[in-house]
Amino acid sequence: MRIVTKLFGLTIFLGLAGDFKLEQRPNSDPRYDVAVRFINDYVDFLSEKNSDLEITEWVQQQSTVTHRFKSGLQKFIEETEFLDFDPILDSQDYPEGFKIDKTASEFVIVKGTDWPEFKLVLKLDQQGEQWFVDGSGV
Repeated sequence: MRIVTKLFGLTIFLGLAGDFKLEQRPNSDPRYDVAVRFINDYVDFLSEKNSDLEITEWVQQQSTVTHRFKSGLQKFIEETEFLDFDPILDSQDYPEGFKIDKTASEFVIVKGTDWPEFKLVLKLDQQGEQWFVDGSGV
């Protein structure tokens, strides 16, 4: 049930309700490694004490993230008066790294390598031949 709630929240966060389009896509399996690499790079970014970048600036620099995710995150942060958790991880605390737990179509559930009870849903989107992260967290 928690996964369904997370997926529903993810859909609302990205503003995708009613925005789906049927389109012809190349027939290829999702590249779940793109999501795992993104979230592990993000955790590394958060762990760096020397970084002056804000979360949104870091995400804007990522070439494996969709424009929709970038703009949705920016809008969410701008419209949230007080943010006491990380919106990408949907948590205040987080594991040191992630690995794949389960996959379902364009969704991948990752779990903490050092905290397997911590799970996070990421959404992938195929654009042309490439796969991109299209959602994570709230």
